Amino acid sequence: MDLTETEPPPAGREAKIIEAIALALDIAIVIYDRNDKVIAASSQFRRFTNIPPEMVVPGARLRDILSASYDVDVNINGPLSGNSRTISRDDWVAEHIATHWRERFESVRQCGNGRWVRICSRRMPDGFLVVTLDDVSEQVRRDEELSENRQQAELEQHIFETLTNPVVVKDSSLRYVAVNEAFCRISGWRPKQVIGRTAKDLVNLESATRFETTERKVLETGVPHEVEQDIVRRDGSIMHTVTRIHRSGKRGSHYITISFDDITKYVLPEGRGTSVPAQTGRQTPETSAKGNETERVLVLETDKSRGERRVATLKETGSDALLITEATEVFAFLAQAEKMQFRIDRIELCDAIGAKLISREEAVRHSVLSNALEAWSKAAANKPTTHAGRSEAKAVEPQRPPEPVVPTVPAPRESATVLAEPEVSRGVAPANQTISASHKASERLRILVAEDNHVNQIVFEQILEGIDVDFRIVENGEEALAAWQSSAPDLILMDVSMPIMNGLQATQAIRKAEAERPGGEAHTPIIAVTAHAMSGDKERCFEAGMDDYLSKPVSPDKLEAIIAKWVGKATLGSSDTAAREG
Repeated sequence: MDLTETEPPPAGREAKIIEAIALALDIAIVIYDRNDKVIAASSQFRRFTNIPPEMVVPGARLRDILSASYDVDVNINGPLSGNSRTISRDDWVAEHIATHWRERFESVRQCGNGRWVRICSRRMPDGFLVVTLDDVSEQVRRDEELSENRQQAELEQHIFETLTNPVVVKDSSLRYVAVNEAFCRISGWRPKQVIGRTAKDLVNLESATRFETTERKVLETGVPHEVEQDIVRRDGSIMHTVTRIHRSGKRGSHYITISFDDITKYVLPEGRGTSVPAQTGRQTPETSAKGNETERVLVLETDKSRGERRVATLKETGSDALLITEATEVFAFLAQAEKMQFRIDRIELCDAIGAKLISREEAVRHSVLSNALEAWSKAAANKPTTHAGRSEAKAVEPQRPPEPVVPTVPAPRESATVLAEPEVSRGVAPANQTISASHKASERLRILVAEDNHVNQIVFEQILEGIDVDFRIVENGEEALAAWQSSAPDLILMDVSMPIMNGLQATQAIRKAEAERPGGEAHTPIIAVTAHAMSGDKERCFEAGMDDYLSKPVSPDKLEAIIAKWVGKATLGSSDTAAREG
């Protein structure tokens, strides 16, 4: 019974008014009297709970409604602290009744179907209680996107600022929009003196016209420009550089990026354009081995102090070194370096970062990282196992010749060394069969994750590493189909919304391929993973051939439970998991 049903006046009129307000505001409203018994509940309340409708009627007690919620909707309410914990029904109900007796209480919690709900409770001076429920899923999604974009922007700004080469960025009007610290050091200008201005505001008209003529040509044609030139530093000294100008961005919003490679130490005072080191310069083993060019080394080390010591040592021997302490920053840095044509000759990495990057497919896109990981993997296989966080960064020589210091045209990217795919057993049991513990005791569980969001990829990586399984992460349904065909995983975690081919299409393709194979190959369990859990979504996933459903955000407990459900608890070999189960 809800407020749309007939009630004797005046209660019936009041109920209809409340119902109209709830519909107009697209919220649910429940009103309790001084004894916490329901006076009225709008029909919208059914959108937010699985409690039987007959339990939310005038006269129903708040305690009984909360007890029913604990039984069927515990994922909606959850513990008040937001942290997962074990709590009895009586304690849980008492805790929530206490919040309802506050004058004002508000919280945002996730429903079991993936939607986010804001629950507002107001206790009136006369003791009456008004509770409203509002779907804020879209707002939460936007907040997450803004947070992710902000983190990405902060990372890119950090990379930009820490580049050792001077770099400036101009917009399509050739106004400065960004300058890094290295540029400010050689120019003597502060960013506020440069941003928003043009070259004509900063240098003489002749020089500014020459600069902008070249930059405008690159802006119009998209053809990069590269030239050797002299730049006067703020102290009056001359810096001989290779200046590179290239265009980026999309049509209608192009940008010009200008970077300066300092090659002063490699040029004789009486000659320009040579590659002979100055006679006064000290030749180091690194410069000698690499044809007199400064070797650029990227140090990947989780221990910041140890990494800084290694960087200092490399700089003392003549190399140009940069430290990164987080594995999550590596690919963003390499992508940005590639855009700016910033050369990396060698990568040194510690075991902790090597272990996190070795399974990432993105590694093969960067040849120097791929070579470093391949060498690290071989070295790791030939040494005793140690704690990942206690090994220092290993110097790994690249398996390709170095690029010239001043190429006349940008050198083409060499094809990356592809890491060998691990052999995967093709014997996957159907979803309705139990996999024996003896079978999995000798073979680690193999899981395929299809997820296009990089933050969610990191979440899956951390959880799956923690439960001691082999896994592979791909970014769209097309890659998921190819990975399933080549490696036959034991279970697939399939995001629904992905580019190129979505999760539903990929699942249908896999099921079709399974049906067409002779002998009826084993059925691979596919679990839908999505944050867009609206009415009918589950049905569409099951119709496409998926076996189960997991809502975001994904927690270790939820993920372990669904893996254990479809492939058996014996396959989860981590000590952490065993400890939790014990």
